[in-house]
Amino acid sequence: MKKLTTNQIRKMWLDFFKEKKHHFLAPVSLIPVDDPSLLWINSGVATLKPYFDGRKTPPAPRLTNSQKAIRTNDIENVGVTARHQTMFEMLGNFSIGEYFKKEAIEFAWELLTSSKWFAIPVDKLYITVFSEDKEAYKIWTEVIGIAPDHIFSLGRETNFWDVGQGPCGPNTEMFFDRGEKWDPKKIGPRLIADDIENDRFIEIWNIVFSQFNNDGTNNYTELPRKNIDTGAGLERIASIFQDTPTNFETDIFFPTIKKVETLCDPQYTYSIDNYMNPTPEQTKINTAFKVIADHVRATSFAIADGVFPGNKDRGYIIRRLIRRSSVYGKELGIRTAFLYKLVIEVINAMGEFYPYLKTKQTLIEEAIRTEEEKFLKTLAKGYELLEKIINEDNKVSAKNALLLFESFGFPIEQTLEIAEKRNVDVDLVGFEKLLAETKESTRNARKDLKAWDKQNELFTKLTVESKFTGWEETEHENSQIVFMFSGQQEIQTVTNDTTFVILDKTPFYAEKGGQAADTGTMSNDTANAIVLDTQQGPNHQHIHQIKVNGTLKVGDHITAKVDEDKRIYTMKNHSGTHMVHSALREVLGSTVMQAGSFNDENGLRMDFTFNRNATEQELKAVENLVIKKIHESINREVHFCSMNDAINKYHALAFFADKYDDIVRVVKFGDFSSELCGGTHVENTKDIEDFIITGIESKGSGLFRIKCLTSFETVNEYLRNQFKHYFEEVEILIDKYNIAKNHLVDKQIEQHFDKIKSLEISKNNLDIVKKLISEFKDLYKSYDKKINDILMAQKLNQFKDLKPTLNSHGVNEIKLFTKGLNIADLKQLADELRNKFADLILILGSETENDNFIVVAVSRSLQNKYRAIDIFNNLKEFTTKGGGNANLAQGKYFYKQ
Repeated sequence: MKKLTTNQIRKMWLDFFKEKKHHFLAPVSLIPVDDPSLLWINSGVATLKPYFDGRKTPPAPRLTNSQKAIRTNDIENVGVTARHQTMFEMLGNFSIGEYFKKEAIEFAWELLTSSKWFAIPVDKLYITVFSEDKEAYKIWTEVIGIAPDHIFSLGRETNFWDVGQGPCGPNTEMFFDRGEKWDPKKIGPRLIADDIENDRFIEIWNIVFSQFNNDGTNNYTELPRKNIDTGAGLERIASIFQDTPTNFETDIFFPTIKKVETLCDPQYTYSIDNYMNPTPEQTKINTAFKVIADHVRATSFAIADGVFPGNKDRGYIIRRLIRRSSVYGKELGIRTAFLYKLVIEVINAMGEFYPYLKTKQTLIEEAIRTEEEKFLKTLAKGYELLEKIINEDNKVSAKNALLLFESFGFPIEQTLEIAEKRNVDVDLVGFEKLLAETKESTRNARKDLKAWDKQNELFTKLTVESKFTGWEETEHENSQIVFMFSGQQEIQTVTNDTTFVILDKTPFYAEKGGQAADTGTMSNDTANAIVLDTQQGPNHQHIHQIKVNGTLKVGDHITAKVDEDKRIYTMKNHSGTHMVHSALREVLGSTVMQAGSFNDENGLRMDFTFNRNATEQELKAVENLVIKKIHESINREVHFCSMNDAINKYHALAFFADKYDDIVRVVKFGDFSSELCGGTHVENTKDIEDFIITGIESKGSGLFRIKCLTSFETVNEYLRNQFKHYFEEVEILIDKYNIAKNHLVDKQIEQHFDKIKSLEISKNNLDIVKKLISEFKDLYKSYDKKINDILMAQKLNQFKDLKPTLNSHGVNEIKLFTKGLNIADLKQLADELRNKFADLILILGSETENDNFIVVAVSRSLQNKYRAIDIFNNLKEFTTKGGGNANLAQGKYFYKQ
């Protein structure tokens, strides 16, 4: 058999189907567009759904692709089985209402067996079909000539694709026989016939014949337009042509595995022989290598497509993959961040077909390294605590699962995995309930804390000292509780309750100067507490509201740990506030004065005074200037000095009427920004990562509020949401156009739509998509008027032979009552008839599904004697409701009782 690289296999597949007149669809982002049902693109056909369900017209009836996809529902099986991957690549060929079973099977057989293509020996291939699909069986046996002992008719469970209501149909699968050495029990083809999990017969191709519609209650009718949906796993095919035990020894993953070997403890190496001669210890080692190789590939592609590690949705999954890989690295003796060093191996393996990976190498490496380093800081302590919990309790309670989650950044999935390895239970239901309660407590905490009466006697007599250490650290291991109170009463101890504490040294930033308060945890041997909020008291102490599990008392020493994710993103936004302030002053002039701000982990806003609205061009200049300063990588400087030095030596801005201390703190970014500030900031402008202005509004005479976002993750999420919104707007109109285009085709509309949908989601394209959509709406508005005119003309054409008759007063009159015309139709018909006939009175009525409409019109020559509104109000047969004048009256009519 041929020896083919992954790139050769993919190219051969696409070249074959291009020869068969299939249109090549380039791979798209892992992030679905206009499909809220999917978190990720999870199959090769997922991007083609609008073509199959008729929402969109495909570029051609025959299509082929090689599409990357992610599935995370069985992530625990990655590295354990031979062929599970988080990310995989599906080779596909599709027919939308054109060729069907015979051609699809012939294409498959030719590509698999022809010496020009894959050249797989015929005797190595086995086929399955649905037992009721006699047509497919006949094609395989009579047209292809497959031997009877190489084809099996199987049931619905294996050979009928059905997801409930909607298109469905039988499928046929192709299996490759790897030989008896992969069949230790010598079961043979019965492995296929009885659907037994095995590593001898590998499914390499699946064709779904989408020929029925399921009405949702398992009543099946033939589809008028039948489709072909093919999927073939690239990694599986590569393992066959490269004769590897599993997918992980192919040229996709093995270079990454070999690189990991150079980074881990020398005693750990990957063993290919372990597949045939397994040992529990080596299987565990091999699994660690496989998980790392798989996860770093999936993570690299996700980040390249705009998903960054975060706390929710896709970002949470990427964070989990990185942390899971880091845990497995620890099992191989790797103690430092290492995953980012593997990105180059992913690029070397995949970059030929996905060249954009190389351009984003630095971005991917930095995102992975930053996330892993953050995780490693808490991993060791979390492991120690989890081991202690398991050894002492032989289970993980809901409270302890929450403690690991809140204090040590352990995803609950991580706790579940480690607990499963130790064969202990985790109270997952209880954990989820406690987590929901904690979130609610956090929401309520701010209201409680801000309700203090800071002038009450408790605070005025408070003299304990509290030093803030959070400029230098996010964790202080030996803080002492020096004061504790509940309500307005000083207390000495607290057990399983919510209370307020002051520490002698604290890394928690108290909300002030526009920066949100830190949250996090406090813990020692007797208690674990969640810090819900931090506010500054009247004598500058940092006062923490905490929810305690266990017992704490005054004098206790605790470890105080800030929620690092929240702090990091808040710092990006606080430094971003300084940047946008300086940029506004540079672009708009020094009359700009900051009038307040707020920044937290979600974004920033800043109020400023100015004598007019800023133009779009000026705001774009502000945005570009901030980005320029980010790219210049300006180091942060901090100076503690007198107010005089702050202003004269460091040129610090100070606009507020606050009373400053004798020594003030200046935060400076080169010559661009210098401000008096007590907040926490990034060390270098490059750490802000990205910047975008999301809006500006007037807050009153001469006062404006600007809203902005920083960081790659936040900006990319904003862009995805914005583009999704814009695409949804235009999709609604294009759907209406597609319904109407049988009457009138407008190439400009179609070209504009194609331009909009082809735009990559990026900051540079945000203004472009806004402009294109505005133009598209104008085009559609004009088109809609033309369509309405056409449809109205078609409706009114039935009345072209109407002629007036003389009424009882000897005046030309046309009286018409019909069905299906609205007010606009009736008015148009009245105008046409008055233009056609002179000296005319018109009484036109129409019944519709909801209302009966009427229009009365009078020619100008008759209006000195007959007024339309008088006729309208005095019709004998009907009661009318509406209004008008001598020329025309309109409204609704009702039959008299």
